[in-house]
Amino acid sequence: MIINNVNVEAIKETREKILRNEWPAKRPYIVEGEWVFDKEVQFIGKIEYPQGEIEIPVDNVPAMGGHGNAPNPVQICTFGMISCYAYTFVSVAAEMGIKIKKLKIKGYVDVNLKSVLNIEDTAVVEGVNLEVEIQSDADKEIIEKIKEISNKKCPAAYIIQNPIPFRVKIKTEY
Repeated sequence: MIINNVNVEAIKETREKILRNEWPAKRPYIVEGEWVFDKEVQFIGKIEYPQGEIEIPVDNVPAMGGHGNAPNPVQICTFGMISCYAYTFVSVAAEMGIKIKKLKIKGYVDVNLKSVLNIEDTAVVEGVNLEVEIQSDADKEIIEKIKEISNKKCPAAYIIQNPIPFRVKIKTEY
């Protein structure tokens, strides 16, 4: 059954496979990218998905040393966050049988450039805010419950709200 453009039966089947140990409960999501030294963008990322792959150019704003020819890294990060939250919200609603007629979302990340540019030693990111516009026939209490579940179960929201180990392994080529 498809509700809100979400295949609810596929989610149910995946849940059952995980419970039967037929599907891995933990999955890495991998993206790759490379710094570009001779083009009008600074970075190109590659994301593979079941039906193909896509390359995404990234470039910082001129004030931060880029050319301004593609979305900047914080915009890409914010896009990932809002798309993850939107998916979580509509899939939670779908599993509850709640139809969402419209969902628009806008994300704001408050970056302190004084910290980024080593002017002061303070928090780099001072806040993350989402504005979600929804049309649904569901009661406000139900929408609030979907929001509460989404706030807990969205992987992007979880990363932002909880300390997660961050490891960087450097491989040096000479």
